[in-house]
Amino acid sequence: MTFLIEYLVLGAFLLAIVAAMQAIAARLVIPEATALSILGIAIGGSYFAIASLAPHIAQFFLAPLINPVLPADAYLWLFLPPLMLQAALAIDVRHFLQDAAPILLLAVVAVIVATVCIGVALSALVPYGLVVCLLLGAIVGETDASAVIAIFRDVGAPARLIRLVEGESLLNDAAALALAGVLLAMLAGDAADATLGSGLKILGYSFVVGAVVGLAVGRLAASVLPLLGGIASAEAAFTMALPYPLYLFANDMLHASGVVAIVCAGLVINSLGRTRLSPSNWGHLQMVWDQIAVLSGAIVFLLAAIQVPHLLSGQRWHDLVLLAVALAAALAARLLVLFIMLPALARMRLSEPIPAGYNLAIAWGGLRGALTLVLAMGVAQNAAIPKDARRFISVTAAGFALFSLLVNGTTLQWLIRRLGLNRLTRQEQAVQNQALALSTRTVDAALTRLNAAFHFDRKTITDVASEYRRDLSIGTAVPDLESTVNEHDRLAIGLITLATRERDLVPEYGDGVISVRNLDAMMRNAGQMIEAARSEGRVGYHRVAREILGLPLHYRTAKALYRLLRFERPLAAAMAERFELLLCRRAVLERLREFNGTRLTPLLGEPLTSVLDSVIATRIVSADQEIGELRTQFGSSASALERRLLLLFALKQGRSGLEAMAAERVISKDVFNRVRKAIDQAWTAATRRPRLRPQQLTHVSAAMQPVEHVPRGDTPHRSTHDGP
Repeated sequence: MTFLIEYLVLGAFLLAIVAAMQAIAARLVIPEATALSILGIAIGGSYFAIASLAPHIAQFFLAPLINPVLPADAYLWLFLPPLMLQAALAIDVRHFLQDAAPILLLAVVAVIVATVCIGVALSALVPYGLVVCLLLGAIVGETDASAVIAIFRDVGAPARLIRLVEGESLLNDAAALALAGVLLAMLAGDAADATLGSGLKILGYSFVVGAVVGLAVGRLAASVLPLLGGIASAEAAFTMALPYPLYLFANDMLHASGVVAIVCAGLVINSLGRTRLSPSNWGHLQMVWDQIAVLSGAIVFLLAAIQVPHLLSGQRWHDLVLLAVALAAALAARLLVLFIMLPALARMRLSEPIPAGYNLAIAWGGLRGALTLVLAMGVAQNAAIPKDARRFISVTAAGFALFSLLVNGTTLQWLIRRLGLNRLTRQEQAVQNQALALSTRTVDAALTRLNAAFHFDRKTITDVASEYRRDLSIGTAVPDLESTVNEHDRLAIGLITLATRERDLVPEYGDGVISVRNLDAMMRNAGQMIEAARSEGRVGYHRVAREILGLPLHYRTAKALYRLLRFERPLAAAMAERFELLLCRRAVLERLREFNGTRLTPLLGEPLTSVLDSVIATRIVSADQEIGELRTQFGSSASALERRLLLLFALKQGRSGLEAMAAERVISKDVFNRVRKAIDQAWTAATRRPRLRPQQLTHVSAAMQPVEHVPRGDTPHRSTHDGP
């Protein structure tokens, strides 16, 4: 019991330290990892002095940190799984896939290149052999994105730069761990793993099997989430049950990469979870995992940093020379990847070009974090490696991490500003100024309402409004949006904004209002329109808008089965699903039209938003044509399907209203629970779709004979065409 109490108090002590260091790092505008490393090194270095002055405090609080009971490997399986799952849940999957080639290059190839460069450079200077030097290269080859992203965001670095670093961090830990595992096996004298060919085979197996297992588990988890009754705490608890069993199953039972398995599972849940959970529940899930990741990352970093003085003990001048060589080799390897290999990807059309300024920021921002220190601790405890080699790896790795955190981490913000990566383009400045002007008008109206309620002095209101304008005057004034951005680009901005808003609206039709298949289709279609508008402008947007009204493969298959074999159920389900999809798409388009009029008109101007309104109107007309044809084909079942959809919307609105009244204490919790139970029962009954009758299918079959169509202008083809 005493042992348990001591560790509970120690846990509270660590959490308090983390909270204090997060506040200090934010105040000093330095990476949190740098602040934690400085404190950890200070604690580790002053332990003996504290023990002589306050032995009881040192024994109770510091001794378990200086001489932990757990082995170094325990830090990995305790803290790495939740960190990796949170990173996969937080990333923008669509942009991740868009930049998949450069991300994989940075995450996997860059680690291998750094391992080779550092290993070869040091092997000529030390007597420990190439494999030992390669192991050191693998340990320091990974980068810690969490230490840099906060700086990127603080100085307003471009979104793509942040995405590249986030994507790199997802997989480079797995690459470093896999490489280090292969090299450790070679050092341990395992004959099966002692050749380069077998090492590469193990590495490939580890990644492929880990990815397959992760994708399968992620898909299964995404299908389970909707079955949890929309209870946010249950959904969060279920995802919390995933990382450790998955990591141990992949790592220990299949001898694959547990990190890759967790990352792939997280990416699948990220991609599918947004349509299977309500927007509020998805936000709650991400908030829970953000907090878990922040605490896990900070604690493991602090614990690892405390060991740095011990790892660096007995360092000699010769070690500083080796450290300098390792740092130079690592920088050269990173520059080789960023300035030679990445441009080659762009020339092969596998990636969009990445500006040189981005590459310099990524190169200098390659901070080494907790994983480097934990792996160095593991090597220091590994009796299979000769003592001198252990000391060489642990000392150099600890010095490498320390240098990157204290030098790179503290100068990265200056470099980003020096490169001008935090400056907006003239177009972005014009949009910003327009937004600030709208914000100012909104604030003026709000101050007027406050004055009516509180009867402030009119001069006070005027002074506050003037101070608000002065505080928001960012940078130099530029011309307005219309004179700065040409009409084609402004139209593209508007179309991208509409498609992005459409994607954000789709999850609101979840919780059973429409099927998961339809939600996924609408999310996928919105993503296609964003990319088409970005690359082709209005032409691309219209092209995708036409294509998404085509009949999907499962619909055409169901129709063929009915014609050939008279299978009714697949066609009935496919037609009901299509009718439901078109009705919800029509509802989203109406909301887009309102968004365009109320939000985009003040920002983009009335002439442009009139064009955007006509684009939305064209899509609405096309959807209405498709809906009208299906109403004719459905007959009386169309009314039943529409009634079901309307009832689900009514029940959803009723539930939201009750939740608001319960939150405002208008009704008691007991009353809310009773009424909520009745609504949930009605919801369950209403989610069942009415089935088509056989005579209606016969009518449908006759109405769906192929008809040749030639699309006119922006008007989509009719549903009688089989579509792409």
